[in-house]
Amino acid sequence: MGKLFISVLNMSITASYVILIVIIIRLLLKKAPKVISYALWSVVAFRLLIPFSFESVFSLMPRKTNVVPISNEIIYQQSLQIDNGIRVLDSITSEPLHAPHTDAGISSLQIFVEFGAHIWMLGIIILLVYSFVSILVLKRQLKDAQLIEKSIFEARNLQTPFVLGLIRPKIYLPAGLNDDERDYILLHEQIHIRRKDHIIKMLAFFVLCIHWFNPLVWVAYLIMSIDMELSCDERVLKDMNEEIKKPYANSLLSLATGRHILNGSPIAFGEGNVKRRIINVLNYKKPAFWVTLVSVLLAVVIGIGLLANPQDKVYENSNGDNDSGARIQADTTKSGSQESAGRVAADMGNIIENFSEIDNYIKDYTPDVSYEEDLELGQRAYIIHGTYDLNGDGEADEINAVLKADNEASSLIEVNGMKVTLELYNPTGLIKIIDLDSRDNYTEVAVFDDGPSGDPTITFLRYDGRKLYTIGSIDRYALMDGEGKFISWFHLANNFKPQFFSAWGEFKNNEYVITNHDVEQYIGKTYEVDGSGFFVPLDFNPEVYFEHVVWDSENLREFKATKIKLLDIHIRPDDRTLNWFYVELPDGEKGLLYFWIGD
Repeated sequence: MGKLFISVLNMSITASYVILIVIIIRLLLKKAPKVISYALWSVVAFRLLIPFSFESVFSLMPRKTNVVPISNEIIYQQSLQIDNGIRVLDSITSEPLHAPHTDAGISSLQIFVEFGAHIWMLGIIILLVYSFVSILVLKRQLKDAQLIEKSIFEARNLQTPFVLGLIRPKIYLPAGLNDDERDYILLHEQIHIRRKDHIIKMLAFFVLCIHWFNPLVWVAYLIMSIDMELSCDERVLKDMNEEIKKPYANSLLSLATGRHILNGSPIAFGEGNVKRRIINVLNYKKPAFWVTLVSVLLAVVIGIGLLANPQDKVYENSNGDNDSGARIQADTTKSGSQESAGRVAADMGNIIENFSEIDNYIKDYTPDVSYEEDLELGQRAYIIHGTYDLNGDGEADEINAVLKADNEASSLIEVNGMKVTLELYNPTGLIKIIDLDSRDNYTEVAVFDDGPSGDPTITFLRYDGRKLYTIGSIDRYALMDGEGKFISWFHLANNFKPQFFSAWGEFKNNEYVITNHDVEQYIGKTYEVDGSGFFVPLDFNPEVYFEHVVWDSENLREFKATKIKLLDIHIRPDDRTLNWFYVELPDGEKGLLYFWIGD
């Protein structure tokens, strides 16, 4: 239920922005027919009910900060992210929700979300029960109502007319109305039924029940109800003539006295806000054609702009064109973002396992590498070129890359002239072509970054023949459950899986010693030649050790694992060695693990 609550919260935040815009536009349409303002609330309903929308060059929604959708596994991530397509609201709502970097922090966050979800559901139940009881009470009070003609009843204990029912709505009128008043009020209620307002009002109430925690949704519900009544009054005046304004207003005034018996039910609604309606009726004047036309055009433009999500940034291809074939999604997710890695792990539960299979490595792009320039701290930029059929259409795709270790968005991957920029800390000069999912025809480009302080990141990009885009990244390592769902990062999992971690260390006296300040543990045991692996010094630099691994699943006593695969990634062997491992535990948990051996 926590996942559903997070999804509703995202929609509610997005809709809040739309509500504010509609309220402002409604003021600008003050002289326009009220039915136009009434129609604009359908955009709010869409944003409150539908968690996705189409993309358009024209959009009034602020641009997204990234192209990775929010994961339903958010409550298991290191930090809670609200991703609603509005950059300002994303930062405001996500910043205070960051969880502490501890296992307890994750548990507290999970408990907080689940507790909030139960409170949310309790509020929905209370509102629905209140509505149901109101209907029962109302029907009991109407048992003596007299049928005066088909589907029209008259009751002596009423002070205001209303419509009751959904499939076969009935009109209830107060007793004692004169003929003119009855004609006006009856026409008003019949217009409600003809426009299906009784159904719209009920649906609006259920939307309100779902988003009851958002005060702006309550405001929207009340204003929408006013616009419904005002537009219905204007339709009555239009169908009859403007000369009935005063008698029609008098009939509204006569109904404003006393106390009606309605209990706020969404199915039976009466004619509220009489003062506002009387003023609107008396001031009504058929708008000029150009006023109506401009108002309709403005409402349509505003509606489309609020329905559409903004398109991501468009890059030009190498020929300077920006046709549809050159449109890509611009990735602004920083390389090294743990949030993006968590989303990939949660949304694509098998990505870790598929990636870790050695036969998924199809091709290395290490030849044709040249150094473009020297950067700070002796880092260099790599230029890489290669060809491979990435989208399965049988034609080789041209792949070019410039990888810079400058911690800026200056690195880029280019496929057939389409570019995606990346922010890299310490690129290895290594690109691999990987098949993340054998069920599709795509193969992905994997870019390896040693990261800051030896924290590696792998970023995955996909080319589908029309666009090139980032599909996610693996930052450090992720712990998965038996179903491939994201649990936590290994460095947050030390308390309950102490044998499952990656650490800084050094090789001394035939033992690999952990030197982290936050991990007080030895990998354990002396590595033997016939054991899980051994270290040998490099011939050209005996001070630096190189790890030669002959991992065997039968010799993994220190890991208590049932399966382990060496991915055999060596980064700068003259400086240090980094190896990634795929590990499965007996209880089905799985994930990536790496050892970094330095001097």
